[in-house]
Amino acid sequence: MKNIKNLALAKMSGFRHKTVAVPEWEGVKVVLREPSGEAWLRWQEVVKAGDDDENVSVSEKAHRNLCADVVLFIDVLCDTDKQPVFSAEEEEQVREIYGPIHSRLLKQALDLINNADEAREKSQPPA
Repeated sequence: MKNIKNLALAKMSGFRHKTVAVPEWEGVKVVLREPSGEAWLRWQEVVKAGDDDENVSVSEKAHRNLCADVVLFIDVLCDTDKQPVFSAEEEEQVREIYGPIHSRLLKQALDLINNADEAREKSQPPA
């Protein structure tokens, strides 16, 4: 019989996660997890900064979105020991190199949330 307490207290037990290989990074494997509540709050804070969208340039909106994505990316990327690869203090460094590969990895992590929502919807009895 499995020890429920140990399973519930295991690292990453509160997050859906998956291991993926990143061909562009010499095939290294990384663990992607759902974003934490704190990361979502920080993401919101960045996106809503200067909420006056009418006076914000396209470049500023793009920069704001990039900064927000980096916040989530730092939160979802882990090594195969399920340890975070980056810390919040490295946000600027990550932002400088953030590109399509990072964005695709973030999308895969966000898809873990969508899959949970879809599964929940499918499990609902018909009305």
